[in-house]
Amino acid sequence: MSWEDELRSLARDRENECQSRISQMVLEHPGTLRKQLRHYLAEQTGRGLLKKTYENVPRLNTIDERLHELVCDEVEFRSDSKLSFKIKLEHEQRGWLVKQFKFELLLAGRSVNRVSIHLNPEGGYDPLRVPRCHFHIGNGEAHIPFPVMSPRLMLHLLCEHIESDTGL
Repeated sequence: MSWEDELRSLARDRENECQSRISQMVLEHPGTLRKQLRHYLAEQTGRGLLKKTYENVPRLNTIDERLHELVCDEVEFRSDSKLSFKIKLEHEQRGWLVKQFKFELLLAGRSVNRVSIHLNPEGGYDPLRVPRCHFHIGNGEAHIPFPVMSPRLMLHLLCEHIESDTGL
């Protein structure tokens, strides 16, 4: 098998696994996820990790009856780092599915100044060059494969591990 064939096989397997994980992230309603994320951010404030309480974060935007978006424009950590995210959810027969997200953590005073994690929508990209779920470090444009996780777990990983451990 040539290295090109091996890369194609790896990309195909990664995309199949990604699609399988995404299809398992069924929600009853976007408002439920919104409450869970708000609760988590309130816990972070209570622990002194965020500078203030963010009562209206994330907000739920209705794009149309089948497509909603959870948006967090910015929360600020005590370290002056900033986190923002957008999560697009689409209503299907089984419930609401996470279709796309972008989490961006801007790290203040660190050797690594940015960590960004994306879940691209289906289609419209080359899985050999850009995995559907990937992350970026710093200002680089490398698309590094990243496992698909629920938005709750993603928020936890960013707040508890990446923000507190990166580049100190």
